[in-house]
Amino acid sequence: MIRTSIGLACLLLGVAAHAEDPVPIDQEPQHKLKFQNAHVRFFDVALPQGYRGVMHIHQYDGVFVNIEPSDTEAEDWGNPPQIRPPRKPGDTYFINYTVKPKAHKVSNVGTGVYHVTDTEILSGCGSTSIPDDALAGPVITENKRVRVTRVELAPGARTTLHGPCGMLVSVSGGRLRAVYPGNEALVTLAPAGFQWRDGAQPVVIENAGDSPFHGVDILVK
Repeated sequence: MIRTSIGLACLLLGVAAHAEDPVPIDQEPQHKLKFQNAHVRFFDVALPQGYRGVMHIHQYDGVFVNIEPSDTEAEDWGNPPQIRPPRKPGDTYFINYTVKPKAHKVSNVGTGVYHVTDTEILSGCGSTSIPDDALAGPVITENKRVRVTRVELAPGARTTLHGPCGMLVSVSGGRLRAVYPGNEALVTLAPAGFQWRDGAQPVVIENAGDSPFHGVDILVK
């Protein structure tokens, strides 16, 4: 984490001269910390129409999953604001903030709610090798820290979520049956809902609802 500390210190030296001092991400009012453990922090970010964001700092790698679209205005520290068109629900991307921390703010200038989740990767789960076929669905992005796949299940369809640990993020919402070794459970997820798993044993999930389920699985290496 030495590189992160140096990068953050350099960023803060520049930010200190700016009129709006940035806050840690968990102090931005609409970044709601919903879950945290040794490996991840999960933020649910919902900006209502007209919301003006607060300048805040990202310093950990993050996997962002878009839930609801709206036009936004994004302003990186030291740069003019830029209008961003709506992102589609399910659009997912990884940003390597550990190497290059960033201070920015995002405002909702559209007509709907801008809703996105941010799964910060704090530490790995100890895997040295993950089989190429350990996939919950088509690969969205993969690097040394995560393997991110898209999960789309018709009613009654199944897939497997692999270890060593990971976060399933719900885009559509739905009802899932999760089958663990020797146990199973029914889980109801709203849009932006999540399910953390920790352990080497795979978890089979089945769409137990009446509508298609759309989610994104973040396998943490």
